[in-house]
Amino acid sequence: MSNFRFAKDYLQHRFKAKNRHGLHSPFVYRLVDEVIYDFRAKKVYNEVEKLRSNNKTGALPKVDQLLYRLVEDMKPGNLMVLGQVDGVTKLYLQKAVAETEINTDLDNSGKLDFVLIDANEKGQALKYVEDCLPKVYDNTMLVLNGIYKNDVIRQAWQQIKLNPKVTVTVDLFWIGLVFFRGGQVREDFCIRF
Repeated sequence: MSNFRFAKDYLQHRFKAKNRHGLHSPFVYRLVDEVIYDFRAKKVYNEVEKLRSNNKTGALPKVDQLLYRLVEDMKPGNLMVLGQVDGVTKLYLQKAVAETEINTDLDNSGKLDFVLIDANEKGQALKYVEDCLPKVYDNTMLVLNGIYKNDVIRQAWQQIKLNPKVTVTVDLFWIGLVFFRGGQVREDFCIRF
């Protein structure tokens, strides 16, 4: 995708995105207020960012740090990573719940709690989500990394949002959050991050 298209998408997102004020979903308000907008420094950030400067990985620190907070908040019993996720990102996930092993084999997993999907692989994002659907439940969170990276992934994100099992999505531009909450009103949120 061209830099122009990416910049245009980013500006459109910023224009329509909201902050925590005006959110009518208590679930999403808490998520935004206590997790997404928790910008306090944490000791683990300094530890892991030293490794990033040595390895020159491509992920944004603020996205990795958000993933850390999401996992730390959720405390998943199982943590699945699908696609090519860099080592610094995996380290953040592991530090968030040290007692939980990161699994990369969907075939050998039970119910899914937290799944990080690298949406940078062309055509794989939608397939990964479809493969996860039989194993999701009310507390599952899927995170798609790079939802505006290219046209294929952008279209996959739109299709995922339309899936009848999906009840809540949160578009943070850099990543998309997908929830399957029974009893929750179907809503899509675009949040400034």
